[in-house]
Amino acid sequence: MSRGQSYFVITLIRNRTRQNHHPNTQIRSLTIESRDSESNPEELKSAVSYSEMAKTVSAIMKERQRWQQTLVSDFPSFNFADPLFFRELLKSQHNVLFTLWFFRWVCSNYDYTPDPVSLNLLFGALLDAKAVKAAKSFLETTGFNPETKLLEQYVKCLCTEGLVDEGIQVYTLLKENGTKPSVATCNSVLLGCVKARKLDRFWELHKEMTESEVDLERIQCLIQALCDGGEVSEGYGLMKKVLKQGYDPGHVVYEKLISAFCKIENYASMSEILHTMIAWNRFPTLNTYHEIIRGLFKNKKPQEAYCIFNSLKEKGYAPDIVVYTTMIHGLCEMRWFRTARKLWCELIKKGMRPNAFTYTVMIHAHLKGGEVVLARELYSEMVRNGYGETTASCNTMITGFCSTGRSEQAFQENV
Repeated sequence: MSRGQSYFVITLIRNRTRQNHHPNTQIRSLTIESRDSESNPEELKSAVSYSEMAKTVSAIMKERQRWQQTLVSDFPSFNFADPLFFRELLKSQHNVLFTLWFFRWVCSNYDYTPDPVSLNLLFGALLDAKAVKAAKSFLETTGFNPETKLLEQYVKCLCTEGLVDEGIQVYTLLKENGTKPSVATCNSVLLGCVKARKLDRFWELHKEMTESEVDLERIQCLIQALCDGGEVSEGYGLMKKVLKQGYDPGHVVYEKLISAFCKIENYASMSEILHTMIAWNRFPTLNTYHEIIRGLFKNKKPQEAYCIFNSLKEKGYAPDIVVYTTMIHGLCEMRWFRTARKLWCELIKKGMRPNAFTYTVMIHAHLKGGEVVLARELYSEMVRNGYGETTASCNTMITGFCSTGRSEQAFQENV
């Protein structure tokens, strides 16, 4: 069974289970399935030849930069505008963008009106490949109406890629056309709003979704939205209800609540969540501990942050350059320069390569401590390692020199 056949059989089965299915879609699916199932030997032979031709064309498109100029002359008697060939090409071509390129070439060189099946198949393939911008452009240029299932997938892809406003537009269009979006589609819209910090829009849409089923993913979205909106206690209360019902809210929720409680200095609740994670066999990730360390530094608790950092290593975690940079930056802000320098040497010894921000933080620390020579050496090392003289690093050096009474030296050396 070809991709086209299996696709529409699945669509038909799913449409039968929906109360809001569209008759036209069902009829089209039945027609296609019926035609394919009654293929005669000649049609099967044709399908085989199309398959071989599709493989040949796919290879040509990969190997030749200007295949459009020679394809017709290479195969003068072949009908490249045949929808059956296009579907075979879509199956054999591993890069869907090449198939889209071929589609546009056929449209511009032949008296070709794309059939609904081919349009839906190509649109679906673009969505499967996460080529959202290409799918969006394809939809706009062809002006066709995709099947409901594909539109729902399109909503999810748009929201996942951060195109939340566009996703909401398609979601609204689905509802206006009488479709009841699936729970997964509703959740993708809400999660997109959370990630884009569109909290007002989140609560508007959530209110409209009262008839939709509330699952664990929806609750995860709600907890994140509550935390981002400053209603951390409400989010924590909702998490407790989920736990009582025997569900694990997942790492995303734990980390969001931990980060939120750190910001408001509620370390008792933060500790409770850590213990809850472990009780549910959800051991804190390095990112979880990173959130805790960041929160402690923001609330000027370097001693606690340093203790957690050391306990990480004792428990077998391997702090990465991000965690080291956060530690060094936080310690320098609290003027713990000696400890920051110790961590700098430690990360170098472990073979990690400092990034531009890590360099800038340490340079600033040396200048604050009056260690101008060390700051200059580190600055030169940063440039040698390919980070270049950025505005931030230059400003750091100039500010440092000026703060130590060396303003003339700062501008003379054009740091």
